[in-house]
Formats: sequence, structure tokens, C-alpha cells
Amino acid sequence: MRRPRRTDGCWVLFLLVPISATWVCCLWFFLNRSHKSPETIQIVQDVAQDKILEASSSLEQYVRESAGRVRIRRVLEFLGSPPGSTQTTTLPRFDPALYRWMKPRLNSCGDPPLRGRLRLDVSLHNRTDVEDLLRRSPYLRGRGSWTPRGCVPQHRVALIIPYRDRVEHLATLLYTLHPMLQRQLLEYRVYVVEQYGNETFNKGVLMNAGVREALRDSDFHCFVFHDVDMIPEDDRNLYSCPEMPRHLSVAVDKFNYTLPYTLLVGGVFSIRLEHFLAVNGYSNLYWGWGGEDDDMAYRIKYRKLEIIRPPETLARYSMIKHDHRPESPNAIRTALLRMAKKRSSRDGLNTVKYRVVWRHEHLAYTHLMVDIGQHHRWQFLNGQRLIINF
Repeated sequence: MRRPRRTDGCWVLFLLVPISATWVCCLWFFLNRSHKSPETIQIVQDVAQDKILEASSSLEQYVRESAGRVRIRRVLEFLGSPPGSTQTTTLPRFDPALYRWMKPRLNSCGDPPLRGRLRLDVSLHNRTDVEDLLRRSPYLRGRGSWTPRGCVPQHRVALIIPYRDRVEHLATLLYTLHPMLQRQLLEYRVYVVEQYGNETFNKGVLMNAGVREALRDSDFHCFVFHDVDMIPEDDRNLYSCPEMPRHLSVAVDKFNYTLPYTLLVGGVFSIRLEHFLAVNGYSNLYWGWGGEDDDMAYRIKYRKLEIIRPPETLARYSMIKHDHRPESPNAIRTALLRMAKKRSSRDGLNTVKYRVVWRHEHLAYTHLMVDIGQHHRWQFLNGQRLIINF
């Protein structure tokens, strides 16, 4: 009987030939690559570095927004926003494997390249000058927002500027502020909140409205409330998020660079989100000039928080001269301050009433026009008790 022919050796030979050919091709490609010019190798390295930075930026955005969406929703629910009013950025599509690979390669931003005492240009500018300056700024995303590239910023800050009819003052402030904040390596966004109409100015309502609208955009760690006429003189006065509420404008030229009184928090003031929620924001009752900042100081003290300040040698500001409107000062300021602590839970961020008339996103800032209604009616009962009609 004839034995069947064995074909194992043929199959092994059939598999080894293409595998060997593949290895020869790979070896030839590797040897050939080693003879590339230094210029070609540098181009390849630059492209790879750009891809890493692009992936890093995408990762940072994904981590920030995915972590912040729940927090923003909880804050807005705490403030009593109606369902469906949250307007957060749509999450990008992201590969979890890339996240796991990139996470250990991301570094926090190091020491900021600060200059110290600034050469102030307090001559009045216009918005065109500011936007021309910002077009030369790397990584500017418009809307008055900026973030450092290639590192993870430690703080995400929203600057709230209450505003009315001071275009030149605003441009002068932003002309100084944007380069300074970028040197501090902050991720930030500037909101200019303007009061609609000609009613009496209410700074507290505008600042509360600015916080609520900013939280619809991003998960900010803290807020800096900045008067439009206060120009910083030193970039070592950091606008980062403080451990406790921090009064930044300690030494102002108008007051001979001294602090007028210990509870002052007006001018430029920084506070974390959790602390701002704890004190329920600013009071909404101070129409006209003065009072809302002192009321905030009483709220901070009532919640057993501490007001901290940087050294006077760093926290220096120049104030642009201006005239107050005829309605100032606030006629019932003293009576309101006496009730500040008792009233704080019922008057503030959770009760502010306003309507956004329009919203414009310029290169240098996000502009919110806000209708806050009319002046509250008030009267004294028996010459002592203050009655306010909302």
C-alpha cells in the first residue's frame, strides 16, 4: 500500500520566505533612515512635538469640561436656575487610551515670567488698540479668554468688570491687564457687565449677574471683581485663586498708597467660588455709589472667613480720575450696613433679578448688557425701621 506524501516541510518553507523578505525590507528601511539629513530629522521631531502639544491641549480641554459639567450644574441648581438653563460647552470626542498615555506627560505651569513694577501707560486708549495688542498674543481664543500652551494652568479665573459709559477707561485697563495675566500663566476670561438704561447704578447686581453668566460658560475656580478705573502697577500682585478672600488693591495712589480702613475690599477683590457661594455673593440693595463692598466685608466676617492682602509694595494701583454720576452716594447706606449680617442669606446671589439684553463676544472681552430693573422703593417706619419694597 502506498504511503501518503508528507507536505509539512513545504508549508514551513512557504511561510518562511515572505517573513524573511519582510524582515529584510524592514532592515533596509531602518538603515536607509539612519542616513537622513539632520534637517529632515529635525522636521520630523518638530511635527511630532506639534502633535504632542495638540493632544495635550485636547486632553486639557476634555478633563476640564468633563470634570466641570457636574459642578456647574450643581452650582446653578443651588442658585435656583430653571431646568435646562445650563449652557456648557459641548464635550469633545476623546480617546480614553490617549488620556491614559498623556496624563503622566502633562506638567503644571511653572514659575510665571513676571517683570515686577510696570511702566504704566494711563493715556486713554480705544478698543482697537487693545485688540491690535491681543492679536499678537499667542493662544488667544477670543472672547477675552486665554490659556497657556503646553502646560496645565493651576487656576481658572473669571474677571468681572461692572461697567457703564467708560470706553476709554475700559480700554486702558485691558491694555495693561491682558499682558499681565498672560505672564502670570492663568487661564482666564474677562467679562464686562454693563447696566442697561439710565437707571441708578447698582454695582452689586451687576457683579452677581456676571458670576451667574460666567458659570454658564465654564467651571471657574475663582472670580476677580475689578473696578474699571483701577490700573495695576506690579504684575507680582497675583490674580490667582486665593485660599481666603483676597483684597488686591491695597495701595492706591488716590489714598497715598495706604489702606484707608481694615475692612475695605473694594477696588479689586478676588474670591473662590465656594466662598462666594458661602457668603451668598453681593447684596442687591445698594443703588448709587458706595456700600456694596463694605457689605461684602461684613458677610465675610459673619461666615468666619479671613480677608487677606498682598504686601503694599506689590498691591499698588493707579486710579483713573473720573466724576461720579449725580445719584451718588447711596442715601440709605448706613442703615443697610447695620442689617448686612442678618440679611445676607436672603439678599444676594440667590435672589438677584436681571435680564440679559444682549451678549457680544469681542476679541478682548465678553460684553454682557444687563437690564436690572428699577431702584427699590424704601421708607423708614417710625424714623427707625427701614422698609424696602422689592
